Amino acid sequence: MRIASPALAGRLGKGLDKVYLLFGAESLLVEESADAIRAAARQNGVDEVLRYTAGVDLDWQQILAAGQALSLFASARLFEIRLPTGKPGDAGARVLTDFLANSDASTHLVLILGRVDKSTQSSKWFKTLESQGTAVEARAVSPAQLPGWIDQRLRAQGIKATPGAIERLAYYSEGNLLFAAQEIKKLPLLIDPDRELDENSLESLVSDQARFSVFALVDAALAGNTAYALRMLHGLRREGSEAILVSWALARETRTLYQMALEMAGGADRQSVYQRYRVWRSRMACISAALARLDTGQWRYLLHQLVITDQVLKGQRQAPGGVWAELERAILVLCGIKPLESKYVINH
Repeated sequence: MRIASPALAGRLGKGLDKVYLLFGAESLLVEESADAIRAAARQNGVDEVLRYTAGVDLDWQQILAAGQALSLFASARLFEIRLPTGKPGDAGARVLTDFLANSDASTHLVLILGRVDKSTQSSKWFKTLESQGTAVEARAVSPAQLPGWIDQRLRAQGIKATPGAIERLAYYSEGNLLFAAQEIKKLPLLIDPDRELDENSLESLVSDQARFSVFALVDAALAGNTAYALRMLHGLRREGSEAILVSWALARETRTLYQMALEMAGGADRQSVYQRYRVWRSRMACISAALARLDTGQWRYLLHQLVITDQVLKGQRQAPGGVWAELERAILVLCGIKPLESKYVINH
């Protein structure tokens, strides 16, 4: 049978299945599923875990022989096999089906596949294992689902949070569940358990972390706070932050705002555009300020400036002052202060 990652805990509560297939778009959820199965295995008397990785220490014939042999040290065993490509090959596929048919009831198998395509999911070996065990799919968490996912994680840690704090954390970590999970895991050590986490307390807790500082820099520039934004940019440089993170955050924001500006210039209602692009309440003020300050031509100019920045970052172009000077130019444009025209021509 096939289940989504959140349903695994309930499934494990009913006992261990013979085989598990762990796969999907979210690597964090795949790894957490593997952790949960190991923990359940220990609770069910499995005291020997044998781990293998394809391309490193995996010999399919040895796996088959080990599965059929009785262990001298453990009454129940768990075989955990990682397949980074998601495909075992013809030899591996035969061994897996034979393993399932011939190993005894005290032997359990976990295949950690990561992301797999439709053809793999339709293959004979995959369907055979899925039909006789449990396939756990780590489905992608969409941007719309991310605040709810974060709220559940916070509650599991015993943390109450305001909608604004949840939205802010979702914005900071969008596209990276591992980052979000790591930050949430730290919070119980940093906050009073009886105090609700709001936007201001979140900002104070994370102000010394580079990733959060980068997003705060972007919001300062969107708000048009030029002096503060430049101080933050120079501070990030002094602290040894990666220029690529600043460039990525600026580019992500600029691409989105350019599309919003185009739609509103074409007559779209501002509120409907905000809803469509998921502009949370906590960011409406700085987003509105930026859209009022720059027209579509200026957003397009900023995108071109960020292309130059990216080319300098990748060593494809030389520029006086290097990538940090180009980032400063982009910040000034975003703040509404258009610097001297760059002499560098965009390569198309």
